[in-house]
Amino acid sequence: MKKMITAAVVCLGITGGAVSAQAQELSYYAGLGMGAVSVDYKAAGIDQKKSSFGGYANFGADFNEYFAAEMRIGMTGKDKQTYAGAITRTFSSPTFVSILGKLKYPVSSDFDLYMVAGATTARIKGQVTSPGSSLSQTQTKTGLSLGAGFDYKLDNHVSVGSEWVQYMFPVKLSTGSVFAAGSKARMWGITGNVTYHF
Repeated sequence: MKKMITAAVVCLGITGGAVSAQAQELSYYAGLGMGAVSVDYKAAGIDQKKSSFGGYANFGADFNEYFAAEMRIGMTGKDKQTYAGAITRTFSSPTFVSILGKLKYPVSSDFDLYMVAGATTARIKGQVTSPGSSLSQTQTKTGLSLGAGFDYKLDNHVSVGSEWVQYMFPVKLSTGSVFAAGSKARMWGITGNVTYHF
């Protein structure tokens, strides 16, 4: 919760500074990002890291050429791995929501580099299956999000790009039927993006 509050304060501060520095009429955009979007899980004797296919839809507003803010709604793929004894562990986020500030650097009229910062709330789902049994557990967690990427404008309305985002740094999970004592999860993504600018 503290991380979420800090991220929100930072985003609001950047937004205020950007708007006051160069006030312009807002322009809006929407897009899709797809690629490796995964949940990693770590506990005593287990360090499960496996990329999986996921994605998100995003909706945002450009305040000026240097700053934007957006919301993302998405889902990760399933990080699945089989261990001794035919035990399979699967970790994913069926739903996540991110609120991000985007600080942009226009390299040229068609090409932007950017950094994003904010917070992500995600449903973290774990499942353990073995011969004759299946257990599942879900928890909702919020964490700090940081990332960077680029955006290339094909024309006045369409752009393409790519990015890396650490949606959630390692967060503690409550002990239960799947999540072990002291276990942690993190969420990240490397995606290709297509955006339509209204």
